[in-house]
Amino acid sequence: MRSILCPLDVSEALDDRIETALALARACDGHVTFQIATPFAQMASWEPFGGAAVSAYALKEAREANERLAAELDTRFASQDVPFDIEVLDQERIAAAAAAARFADIVIGSLSDPVVEEMTLNLRAPLLGVPRGLPMLTFDKPVLLAWDGGHKGANAMRAALPLLQMASTVHLLTVREKDSSFPAAEAARYLSRHDVHAETHERERNGSIAFTIEECARSVGAGLIVMGLFGHSRLRELLMGGVSREMLDRSQIPLLLAH
Repeated sequence: MRSILCPLDVSEALDDRIETALALARACDGHVTFQIATPFAQMASWEPFGGAAVSAYALKEAREANERLAAELDTRFASQDVPFDIEVLDQERIAAAAAAARFADIVIGSLSDPVVEEMTLNLRAPLLGVPRGLPMLTFDKPVLLAWDGGHKGANAMRAALPLLQMASTVHLLTVREKDSSFPAAEAARYLSRHDVHAETHERERNGSIAFTIEECARSVGAGLIVMGLFGHSRLRELLMGGVSREMLDRSQIPLLLAH
């Protein structure tokens, strides 16, 4: 994972993303692109009843704020032992990240970011989401792979291989459902060909699937959970919830997500 993309916005979770990106770059001998994107052209569009949506003065202030942030980060990173560059773009955040992710091995995000799910669903690179206040600074802790036998879980597993190879142990978890079961033996065989020898676990559902995953992750001391991300319509999500949504909302362990 030598090409690391870290989209930034001014939020309480800013440092969590930055410190995680720098730590991963050190661990993988990688390069970080820090991206600051704001859709100024869209902000300045005209409203249907007259008047600019955002004043020229407000746009000027927003641009200057982005430039200040870029300059502050450039000064902050100058003494770091990590190669980096900083992009300041007049573009919507998700579109900018999606374009840059074509040449990224991994994207660093925050689980507290309201657009983290949409970003993961629109990117073709895995996203490493960190909980607020809990940057991922080491990569040798156990890793839990939540396995359901599906394509998205397999994509996440393949994307996570460099991190799995750095982990002290790897655990493959299958949560047994009444209607079906997905043995993890094939996934374990795949990992063994990459010198990752995973321990498999099969557990009955205890409350929600998300709670069962988190419970197992804590029992093995996991520093990372790897899982596929499933998209749902907003109506279905409101009515039924979902494992992905619940994990994004509740996890206090970093998540590597792939779609």
